[in-house]
Amino acid sequence: MRVETAGPWARYLVFDGPPSPELSRRIGAVAEALRAALPRDAFDVVPGYVDILVEGRAALAPERLLALAEATEVSGGAPDVGADHPRTFEVPVAYGAGADAATLTDRLGLAWPDIAGLHAAGKYTVAYIGFTPGFPYLHGLDHRLQTPRRDRPRPDVPAGAVAMAGAQAGIYPDAGPGGWWVLGTTGFPLFMPDRPEPTVLRAGDEVRFVPRAGGGGDQARGRAPLAADVDYHAPLGTPTVGAPGAPAEHAAAGPLVTVLEVWPESASLQGRPRVGVGRHGLAEAGALDQRLLLALHLAVGAPLDGASLEFPVPHAALRAEASTVAAFGGAATASLRGEELTPGVPFEWRAGEVLALRPAPAGPRQRAGVPILSVAGGLAPLAGHAGHPSLAAGGSTDVRGRVGGFGRWLRAGDVLARGAGRAWSPGAGTARLTAEPGGSTHTWPPVQPVRQAGGAALGHYPSELGLRLYPGARGGAAGFAHLLSRTFVVSERSRMGVRLEPRSELDTRGVPATGAEASRGMPLGAVQLPPDGRPLVLLADRGRTGGYPVVGVVARVDLAGLAQARAGTVVTFRAPSEHGS
Repeated sequence: MRVETAGPWARYLVFDGPPSPELSRRIGAVAEALRAALPRDAFDVVPGYVDILVEGRAALAPERLLALAEATEVSGGAPDVGADHPRTFEVPVAYGAGADAATLTDRLGLAWPDIAGLHAAGKYTVAYIGFTPGFPYLHGLDHRLQTPRRDRPRPDVPAGAVAMAGAQAGIYPDAGPGGWWVLGTTGFPLFMPDRPEPTVLRAGDEVRFVPRAGGGGDQARGRAPLAADVDYHAPLGTPTVGAPGAPAEHAAAGPLVTVLEVWPESASLQGRPRVGVGRHGLAEAGALDQRLLLALHLAVGAPLDGASLEFPVPHAALRAEASTVAAFGGAATASLRGEELTPGVPFEWRAGEVLALRPAPAGPRQRAGVPILSVAGGLAPLAGHAGHPSLAAGGSTDVRGRVGGFGRWLRAGDVLARGAGRAWSPGAGTARLTAEPGGSTHTWPPVQPVRQAGGAALGHYPSELGLRLYPGARGGAAGFAHLLSRTFVVSERSRMGVRLEPRSELDTRGVPATGAEASRGMPLGAVQLPPDGRPLVLLADRGRTGGYPVVGVVARVDLAGLAQARAGTVVTFRAPSEHGS
């Protein structure tokens, strides 16, 4: 074993040997032991085909990681769950549905019926779960079907897509972007967010694909026949976050805010990142601008582990159902009682009043940051956060995992209540903000404005961004140097990541042949460089694993500005100095 560094906060524990079911069992045992040895609320441990990503809120010394792993193997490791008695599942597939049939026949030199037949004839073993919630990575793909992944991810992979890339096979639980080649679709359930162990498949399970015409029968009802006598609705194992049997985190009684209008598929409840769920493929989620979130929570007296509303597209109207105190920040304007509010300054929001959020005017002095609205006591859905409490802790929304917040994007008609996170006590010399769950009595004025509490959190958004870039673990010096010597512009962005395009034709030349690799854990801020030369910087809702080479990792402090960057924003990379600046 050896340790590779991927930026300041992430390490890869790399194992010797090619991918195999035997190596996956070894990796799984070491990963379980590392989870037991490391603080659960500080590190995420994500297996890959030949390595384990250990990513933390603090740096973990390579020597410490290697010592923990070696001690595990000397002592015999953690229990190898499922290795002695693997479960067998049959997955019905409508081959051809949503498939890349024409491209695959050309690439493989095989007729489509032969491609489908070879795939269905294979015997597959689950290596690990990653990428998105419930996504199984499988050993066992026939060598005649192996072909490199796409040069650029397909944006519209259908839900339930049965796919392959290189020597890998897998199933996409939900629709979204992906770089694998699609063979067909299935209705087999892969992820159940209401269970403490939400993934249906687990490492060591055996899978067989069964052709089904048109996806009817069990597939159409969202069920699949099991070759083993397994009740996949029953919980498997114990929670990975929190204690078994922990009570649900419910909101305080009584409605506080009603959503009247919101931009579709953009706004959500977000708080601190969620640690320890990467092994399920769940996103860490959390507000894209953590410094602004913290400043606003301090300003209004919200619990630091609570949630606020994030508006990447600030077009919303919200009505207070009970009087409270709130504050907003980021690249937006907010108006109440016909007056524009000052960013970062807490304000009284009386029952019945409507707060309007709109984009900030464009220009050289445009405010920075993904817009956030924080309320005294924090926010939560009236009925409590979606998903099992051990997965939904903190309330940050993972839309693909249907965990935290409403388990989806915010929409008109949603009702929020005051959150039930741990209370925050202001420091000495700061007035205590009182906001009773159902009342309207407050101590006014409240605590310090964000301009004092958050420093540069309310600065001005530049038209150019210079991102500090640390070398990637395996991307190679050529890929790292390529990014440092080129200029890019933002073309697409979401909570998953930001796509960059070369600024000019000169910047399109000399893209290094980084090639593809076995899928592995993806750290926050990872910069993937596909063969098309268009980098992708990964953010909070990124796939937890991926196979496009990581040629660098952007400093976390620079990610908030990038997440808010509009199309056309000029982006350059620079290597940090010895002092980390």
